[in-house]
This record gives sequence, C-alpha cells and structure tokens, in this order.
Amino acid sequence: NQQRLNYTGLNTRPYMLACFVISGMYAGLAGGLMVAMDPLAGAERMQWTASGEVVLMTILGGVGTLIGPVLGAGLIKYFENIFSKINSNLLHKWFSFLPDGLEDFVVTIIYPFIGKGWHLTLGLMFMGVIIFLPGGLVELGQRISRSFSKNKNDAAEHKPAE
Repeated sequence: NQQRLNYTGLNTRPYMLACFVISGMYAGLAGGLMVAMDPLAGAERMQWTASGEVVLMTILGGVGTLIGPVLGAGLIKYFENIFSKINSNLLHKWFSFLPDGLEDFVVTIIYPFIGKGWHLTLGLMFMGVIIFLPGGLVELGQRISRSFSKNKNDAAEHKPAE
C-alpha cells in the first residue's frame, strides 16, 4: 500500500518507477512478439472489447486467484472456437433424428446463440456465473471440494463406536 508506506517514511517513488519500467518492458516485448506473429496491425486491436475480454475472463474464472483468470481465459477461448465453427448445416445434421418441422424449429431457436452469435451465449454464461457463482469457476471448485469433504466428515461422525 503506497500511502501506508509513505506514512512510515519510506520513499515509494523509486519502487513505482521500477514497476512502470518493468511493465513497459513486458508490454514492449509482447508487442514485438505480436508483430513477429502477425505483421499487420489492424484497428481491431485497439477496440475496447480486447481489454473487456480480459476483464470478462478474470470475472468468469474468479478474482483473487491465479488459476481463476487462467480458467476463465481457457473457457472463453474454447467456447469461442467451438461455437463460432457451428453453422446451420451442422445443426441440421445434429437434429436430423427429429421430425422435419421440429428439426427446423429447434435449429431456428438454437442458431442465434452459436455461429456468429456466440457472443450472446458467452454473455448468458457470464450472467449465470455472476448470479449463481459470484466467485467464478474457482468458487464452483471450492463448493464441490467442500461438499466432498463434508460428506467424508459426516460419514466419520455418524460411524458407530465399537
């Protein structure tokens, strides 16, 4: 905490300068590596959605841990690749076992959520996580581990004494 350190008499300016220099160095390195991979710098790299996606990954995975944003990033990129590749022909193949009228109805209902509309599915998933898992996917893992450990503790408590 910079303010707290200032009250103790420690000069925080050199540390802040070092932090900005190091972060600038890594940003420059990342930019150089990006140019090596994709030499065309398009305007889409400067849109707010690029940084908004990072915030979304962090919230979806779980704030306050290292594994949370990593899980969120993996989940978002996985769903982006899967949902953006699905088209109406593939949906018709998947639901071909249904009668013709019902097949067309199901494809009509599902198609806006995938393909070009995969952002809508991601938004609905994000809303579900915010409502039901405010701590993100990390909270889901913690709930599952607590339920298993609670079951083991309950079984040990109810065990009759010999």
